[in-house]
Amino acid sequence: MFDLEQERVFYPSITAKVLKSGKRETGIQYTKKGEIFQIESIPVKNEVGEVVRVLSITKDAPELTQLKRNLEDTKALLDSYQREIVSFRQDKYEDKALIFKDKKMEEVFELIRSVASVDTTVLILGETGVGKQMVANQIHSMSHRRDKPFITINCGAIPENLLETELFGYEEGAFSGTRKGGKLGLLQIADKGTIFLDEIGELTPTLQVKLLRVLQEKVIMKVGGTKEQKIDVRIITATNKDLKKMILTGTFREDLYYRIHVVPIQIPPLRERREDIHALSYYFLKRFNKNYQKYIQLLPNQLEQLLGYSWPGNVRELENVIERIVVLEKPIFFEKKLPVESYFHEQSIFKDQITNLTETMEKIEKDILLKTIEHCSTTREMAKRLGVNQSTIVRKLQKFGIR
Repeated sequence: MFDLEQERVFYPSITAKVLKSGKRETGIQYTKKGEIFQIESIPVKNEVGEVVRVLSITKDAPELTQLKRNLEDTKALLDSYQREIVSFRQDKYEDKALIFKDKKMEEVFELIRSVASVDTTVLILGETGVGKQMVANQIHSMSHRRDKPFITINCGAIPENLLETELFGYEEGAFSGTRKGGKLGLLQIADKGTIFLDEIGELTPTLQVKLLRVLQEKVIMKVGGTKEQKIDVRIITATNKDLKKMILTGTFREDLYYRIHVVPIQIPPLRERREDIHALSYYFLKRFNKNYQKYIQLLPNQLEQLLGYSWPGNVRELENVIERIVVLEKPIFFEKKLPVESYFHEQSIFKDQITNLTETMEKIEKDILLKTIEHCSTTREMAKRLGVNQSTIVRKLQKFGIR
């Protein structure tokens, strides 16, 4: 009986429980074929009280078998919903084109076109806000995987203890509070498609090892799991950090670096792409005019100063500035005696009449976040600088639509 239980011909063996306890036992027993039975086992003892036989009464449990099937159906439905939720999260990138006119970005686009047709790993490099997400999306949309999932995950925006389960999923019972039936990881959801790991330099050493195995063997193992599962997914990564320096300091694995660095794509900062400033300004202007039902135009002197600004926050900062111009509902004139930076960074909300405390505090809060994000590469750095939790930063960025 113990051997059969170990081989999982049926489990758990109610008879084996009786042999251990010497008492009558009841319980549910499963078979290797997936059948479910209700078992009552009764010990038969000799004159000295030793168990010499066990009488087991087996009752079929069709309602339990049906319940198991329903549970499996529910799990499949939950997995389907999870895939749909991730799909909805990614839809905002599908209809966004890569806007450029500058010669440097033409060269980048040609490189994108070359790597899109093959499944090699790509490392996208560039400052915060240059458009690494859009480049990753462009690679996927031009590849043979275009009709499959495109999943984005910011490795710096998710707490370390949650990132592993987000990427790899977990089995039921892996830790307290797990969902019935476990959970799919984003790597599984992205199967046959593409996963974009932004801020790859934020991965912990443990996750770096697990990611390396995914790249080498094309297999994953869920948290709390015992079996590896094959996956077919293209991995694109991005960072604004110097990974070579991180290798020297021991914070990034050299073998992983060479695995993701097969084809590097360097995106130049916006200040080096003056023609793109012009193209993007009018693209954002058209978009925000449509969103807010406005008809704001850029004046010649405004465009001149936009072209002359250094844009430390790159495309993200330009997008926020154009939105600000549209929302203010009036032409913005720059002071000729003042540098353009004074308008973008030093304009105080207290020059306007304060009428509502909540609105005023939100303006201050948003302004602080915009200034901080220009000097921080991750939400963890922002949280540390501002003295709050990382989850607070992520929530505030989502609230104000700062990406």
